[in-house]
Amino acid sequence: MSNRISFAPADDELQRGQLVQVPIVLRLEHAIKVRGIHAHFHGAEETKATYTTTTTNGKGQVSTTTHTAVEHITLVEKEHLLAGRERAGFFANLGDAMSTLFGGGRHQLMPPGDYEYTVEVAIPADVPGTHTGDRSRVFYELSCLIDIPLGRDMKEVYSFRVAPRVAELPTNPVRVRYPDDAGRGFWSKLFEPDVRIELALATDVLSRGGSVEGMFQIDTEKPLAVQAIRARLVGHESSQAHGHRDSHRFEGDAIEIATPGNIQGTYSERFSLSGDSVRAMPVSAQGELYSIGWFVQIEFDVPWAKDPTICAPIALVP
Repeated sequence: MSNRISFAPADDELQRGQLVQVPIVLRLEHAIKVRGIHAHFHGAEETKATYTTTTTNGKGQVSTTTHTAVEHITLVEKEHLLAGRERAGFFANLGDAMSTLFGGGRHQLMPPGDYEYTVEVAIPADVPGTHTGDRSRVFYELSCLIDIPLGRDMKEVYSFRVAPRVAELPTNPVRVRYPDDAGRGFWSKLFEPDVRIELALATDVLSRGGSVEGMFQIDTEKPLAVQAIRARLVGHESSQAHGHRDSHRFEGDAIEIATPGNIQGTYSERFSLSGDSVRAMPVSAQGELYSIGWFVQIEFDVPWAKDPTICAPIALVP
C-alpha cells in the first residue's frame, strides 16, 4: 500500500460564523523525508469565459485559436503550517534538494505510522453558498500538501458544502406582453406571425419540488395554424473572466399545454410548470463576475414561420 492523506471532518457542510476542527491523517506505509506539512483553506468564486483569437502568417493563412480565461475572487483564505518549516522559493528549494542529494538538506525523516493533525476552518457570515454552473462555481476547499525533497509532493483536497443564504423573498405575480412596449423588431416582423401574447404567473419565485401556475392569451386577427403550445423553464448564465464575456443556456423539459390547430381571435389556456424539470441545474444566483437567471417560456409551434415565444422572469430557489 502507498502513503496517503485523509480528512475526517464530522460533517462536510460548513456553517457560517462557526469554527470547525478538521482532523487530517497522514498514513505512511514507508518512511519519507519531509520538509514541511502544509494545509490551505480556500474559498473562492471562479468564473471562466471561452474566446477565440485569429492570427495570419506570412503566406496570408488565417488560423483560429480557442482560449479559456479563468478568474478567481477570493472569499476566504488561510494557511496552516502543521509540521516542519515554511515553504521556500524555487531557488531555495533547489539548493536544499541538492544538499539532500549529498546527504544534507533541512528535513525530517518520518518513519511508517499514522500522523494526525487538526486544522481549524471557518467562513464569514456573509459568504455565498457553494454553487456549480457551466461557466461559474463557488467552492470551499481544504488542501494538505507534504513537501518532499527530491520527490513528488503528496497532496489531497477536501471539498466542503455551504448552504445557500436563505432569505424571505417577497412573492409577486408577473405579467408580460409580446410584443412589449418597444414593439416588434425588423426580423420579427419579417418572419414571425403578427400576434399579441400575454403571459401571467401567479408568483415570481419557484422552488425545486414546487410548481408555478400560469396563464397565457394569444390574439390574432388573421387565422393562425398552431400545431402545439409548450412551456418550459429556461436559464441563462453569464460570466466574465479577465475582460472576456461568455454565456450558457439551460433548458428544462418542455411540457405540451395544448394543440389548438387554427386560431383566430382570442385563445387562452392555463398551465402548471414544475421545478423538478431542472432539478440537476443551478438555481438563480448572483456573484461579482457571474449571474444565473431563470424564465418561464411559452413556445408556439407555427408551421412555415419563426415560432413566437414569450418569457416571464422567475427566481428558481432550492
